[in-house]
Amino acid sequence: MKTGFILILLSLSFVCFSQEMEDPVKWSFESEKMADDQYKIKFIAEVESGWAIYSQYNEEGGPIPTTFQLEENSDLLLIGEVVEPDDKEKKYDDMFEMDVIKLKGNVEFYQIVKTAVSGVSLKGYVTFMCCDDTQCLPPTDVEFEIYID
Repeated sequence: MKTGFILILLSLSFVCFSQEMEDPVKWSFESEKMADDQYKIKFIAEVESGWAIYSQYNEEGGPIPTTFQLEENSDLLLIGEVVEPDDKEKKYDDMFEMDVIKLKGNVEFYQIVKTAVSGVSLKGYVTFMCCDDTQCLPPTDVEFEIYID
């Protein structure tokens, strides 16, 4: 009986450890007022050390690029496109056999919006793929709803 209990505890520990390893990117979302009717919508990825996500602008045939799908909202005017940070690394990647643009650490994308309405929200989802030096996890979608005050 004791052996069975210990095996169950070890199994649960392994499952918890595996789940932690399977989620090396944590996303958060926020808005920052820039002017009376203008806001910076932030999409923030905390990427664990040793892992990377990929630029929106990688060439076809490589890793899945990070993409943002924003729901249409007649109360919001999108100004330009989602901007990614300048701090990125472009180099040859043996896994993809091509040059890729990687983003590591705390990565902040943003979208500028205008609205004349208070209490509006921007909904959508971000699709991303993350890899370390030996493996890639499947592309993941993370839904968001960002309230703009």
